[in-house]
Amino acid sequence: MNFETFVFYLNFAAPLLIGALIFLLRGSLKLSAALSILSVSMAIFSTYKIWQKISEEGLKYLQPNKLFYIDGFSILMQFMIEFVTIFVIFFSLKEISKLYNHRKNQSHTYFSILMLSLGFMNLAFSFDSLFFFYIALELSSISAVYLISFNLDKNSLRAGFIYLLMVNVGILFSLLGIVLINYNTATEVTISNISQSITFLNKNIALLCASLFIIGFFTKAGLMPFHLWLPQAYAEAPTAITVFLAGAVTKIGFYGLGRTVTVFAFNMEEVKILVLLMSSLSVFLGAFLAFNQKDIKKLIAYCSISEMGFIASALILNSYAGKFGGVFHLFNHTLMKGALFFSAGALIYLHGSRKIEEIKAFKPKASAIMISFFIGALAVGGMPPFSSFLSSLTIIFALVEEKFIGLAFILALSGFISLLALLRSVISIFWLKEDNLAANTNVSLPKILIICALFFALTLIALGIYPEFLHSLFHKATLAIININH
Repeated sequence: MNFETFVFYLNFAAPLLIGALIFLLRGSLKLSAALSILSVSMAIFSTYKIWQKISEEGLKYLQPNKLFYIDGFSILMQFMIEFVTIFVIFFSLKEISKLYNHRKNQSHTYFSILMLSLGFMNLAFSFDSLFFFYIALELSSISAVYLISFNLDKNSLRAGFIYLLMVNVGILFSLLGIVLINYNTATEVTISNISQSITFLNKNIALLCASLFIIGFFTKAGLMPFHLWLPQAYAEAPTAITVFLAGAVTKIGFYGLGRTVTVFAFNMEEVKILVLLMSSLSVFLGAFLAFNQKDIKKLIAYCSISEMGFIASALILNSYAGKFGGVFHLFNHTLMKGALFFSAGALIYLHGSRKIEEIKAFKPKASAIMISFFIGALAVGGMPPFSSFLSSLTIIFALVEEKFIGLAFILALSGFISLLALLRSVISIFWLKEDNLAANTNVSLPKILIICALFFALTLIALGIYPEFLHSLFHKATLAIININH
């Protein structure tokens, strides 16, 4: 095995092997976290070297053997979840020590499962075969159940069970879609040949396969009407894991959508219309339901569902601008939810409650957390100068260009509704002036929690001012999606 091949396998092998090592060593919280950071760092190095090879040699994709297929879309997804995981590890160190101290002796299992989940996702982003992609997707989904249920109380166990039931049943539909294509084409369907494979399907079978993929990947992403697992899982999981779910786990659903459903939509207008209708449902109802939430994490969760409708509606469009806007917003969604959930996690760390009414009963202590939450809220609303303003505007213009003016209006309106819901909470928590407010708690906020929240918030500003920094990455990811459609 030469060095180049070794580096390629390191992308998913490092998290999988070190994850197993962490479990076997049964070390302390800090040792498990340190090994996890080493693992993710190795994965980032591997992803960077693959990106460097594709960029420098002008390749559309890298296929070291028939089993694997790596292109710009794969690399974007891997970079995104790897960087999210780094911050999840740092946040987990403090969160477990205080809020989950009764589970501290199981921290090695926590970090082990976290690394295994990352490894399975990177493996899924590397496979060419849709069947092997499904297996890796299934393994990553099962791994997440333990992380959601880490607290082992009644509510977290119920959230984990609902996630396990809904997501695993949901993605079984995508497996049925794969089987149907394989059976009707008498060949194994892969990412590299799916556009050719579906030309051999009659229209009814093709529509059925597309519908099965939509159900499977919409469920994994947590889009309506298959979203029921998401608010509960986001709320009951440790906040670090909530960020991992929002910034990494659900993203694999969009990866599957971009690899399969977009190909059907390119050939059949009916598929595009169906996805746009379902996306508009997520966009509007997600924003509308956010207004009724008393739990700060559930409030952000419903706003997240709305934002993910933006992404799905953009990726399904046939234009370059639409897909570029979807890819850009996919990245921005991770930044927005990182800023909001890490800020919420810091408030929960201070006050020990997710209830907005209970949080606002204390005078806020951390102005940096207020800033990061406020930035995240404005970014959800698509306000300038944040990068989400650019991606939202690109998506709206792409929808108008393809004559979906009504949907463009719904997207703009829903973004405004989500902004109002979040700003109402910001004002209630940080700026409410009443005589009966309790004094500050004696709990000090660790700097690493502030750094985690501010990093995502400030990145939203940095990319809004200078989007060219990651333009090449988004451009190649967009071309990768378009490439498999033809």
